Amino acid sequence: MPRVTLLCSDGPHHLYLAAELQKAFGEVRVIVEPGYAQVLRLRRTGNYRDYLWSRYHNIRRRVFGYSKFRQRYFSREDAIRDWKCLRALEGVKFLETPWINDSCVIGALREEVSDAYIVMGTKIIGSKVLAEIPSDRIINVHGGHLPEYKGNHCFFFALYNGDYDKLGATIHRVSSSLDAGEIISHHSVNFEYGDNSETLYSRAEKQAVVSLVNRLRLYPDISRWENSPQPDRGTVYRMRDRGPLVELRHHLAMRRQSGDTTANDQEGRRIR
Repeated sequence: MPRVTLLCSDGPHHLYLAAELQKAFGEVRVIVEPGYAQVLRLRRTGNYRDYLWSRYHNIRRRVFGYSKFRQRYFSREDAIRDWKCLRALEGVKFLETPWINDSCVIGALREEVSDAYIVMGTKIIGSKVLAEIPSDRIINVHGGHLPEYKGNHCFFFALYNGDYDKLGATIHRVSSSLDAGEIISHHSVNFEYGDNSETLYSRAEKQAVVSLVNRLRLYPDISRWENSPQPDRGTVYRMRDRGPLVELRHHLAMRRQSGDTTANDQEGRRIR
């Protein structure tokens, strides 16, 4: 069985991946950079603009019900209902850090070498941490279709731009540049009536997680997984790119599209 280290945040989908790894291999080392710590660090380092945008998006997710939806979607029927339950399991080594590039993370990585390192939802990992990890053993689960959609809110902007064939998650190798490593696999989902960026994101992320764990079980040496270099194209989206006016335009466009679909369905029934 491969020894796996997961570097992640503390969202429901991150817990889901950690639990799947523990269930599949009996052990997992988890290094968690909580979402609240990511936001607080922006304020402490004087990055007030991104701090305020992060706070805005946290409020937006609560208002639209996206946070509750993700919690329900990734809820589990087994005993691993929260991080406390995961930490209590045999074979789980757990470290919570205020910053993914903190010295405690470097120390933990030096204690033990893993066969696979999986990244999901952390801030950008710096060169000092990457230096402790074999470059051919670290991969990232990215919530967007690479190379076109890098950074944040990739599903939202794929919908916003009408790129319905670019709705998917990507598993790729980690490099020093943001979301730029070689692509291992895409995990696409189809847009269905009633979908939004959150429902599509959650479906694609779960699909990617299940595929990743199954592949690790069958082929534990990730250094030998086939991959392809990314073409030099695509856009990096930041939190500030999804402001209230952009959000409003998107929701109005989606409402018009929904109305047109309903009208066409009714017309079709009359013709039949």
